[in-house]
Amino acid sequence: MTGWEPNSQAIDYLVERGRLERVTPRKETAEHLVREARRHLASAANLAQTEDQSMAFVAAYDAARKSLYAILAVQGIRAKGGDGGHAVLLDAVRPQFPEHRQELQRFDWMRTMRNNTEYPDFDTPVATAQDVADACSTASAIVDLAAGFVAGFDSQTDTEAASAD
Repeated sequence: MTGWEPNSQAIDYLVERGRLERVTPRKETAEHLVREARRHLASAANLAQTEDQSMAFVAAYDAARKSLYAILAVQGIRAKGGDGGHAVLLDAVRPQFPEHRQELQRFDWMRTMRNNTEYPDFDTPVATAQDVADACSTASAIVDLAAGFVAGFDSQTDTEAASAD
């Protein structure tokens, strides 16, 4: 796939630190996650037309998050739970797609805004209509990236190659 560079060094680093774990690659799971991400993106667009901007933003965020999970799932990698479980998705995926660094970096903004919106302390801003529009645009690019990657990824070939190492 154009723009994809396997970065086993970055993945190994995150596995060694207990942030990621290796699992059986599951293309079906990745495809399911991409379908869900597309539904969440459609829901975000619908909700953006209402007064529920916070839920619209969360739906867009979840679309992007599930897309990042899909990219990892098809490779046989899963984020471990706990603090920073969503942040590690970006840490694992960004080095693999240097041509898409800018849109992937926007996921970090989405993650922070989602936390501010979901857990407001009233001293930090929550998602606005413009934030929702920006999040939908970013999530759409990430969903498209994941969909193309998953569609072109042959997990059986890569599983065999990994076991030959």
